[in-house]
Amino acid sequence: MAKLSAFTKSNLNKQGFGKLDDEAKSHYALPLRFTPAVGTILIAIGLALQSPIWLGSMALVTLSGALFPSGMLIDLVYNLGVRHLFHAPPLPSTPKPRRFSYILSTILLAGSALSFYYGLSVLGFILGGMVVIGSTILTTSLWCLGSWYYRLIFGHKKE
Repeated sequence: MAKLSAFTKSNLNKQGFGKLDDEAKSHYALPLRFTPAVGTILIAIGLALQSPIWLGSMALVTLSGALFPSGMLIDLVYNLGVRHLFHAPPLPSTPKPRRFSYILSTILLAGSALSFYYGLSVLGFILGGMVVIGSTILTTSLWCLGSWYYRLIFGHKKE
């Protein structure tokens, strides 16, 4: 088992994965980066294209993560395909703090899509860029800004 840093364990706990033991967290630490990494790339493409359709579609993808804890579209791609290539475990269900971050991302991406649609490119870049920054931080460190907001609003109870 690979040893996880206290920072990584804390980040996973704050996202709602506190019920997993250290061994499970060690197994999931890398796979849990897949969804935000793919999402970041896809959102960056939408921003580069300034495409309201692309960004609106990504808002629906993040909404799927908020509504379906074990069925976000990118998680399904990982669980049904990618993980088999690497003999990795399936992703666990998404806990409430991380799902809350998907709600925030959905709102920001919908706002970005609408901004580009109405010709407000600067606002579109700001709103979409906020999601790219947040998901890049999540991908690289497993620290989730949306989960942090969740804990500020709803408290620090374990999920």
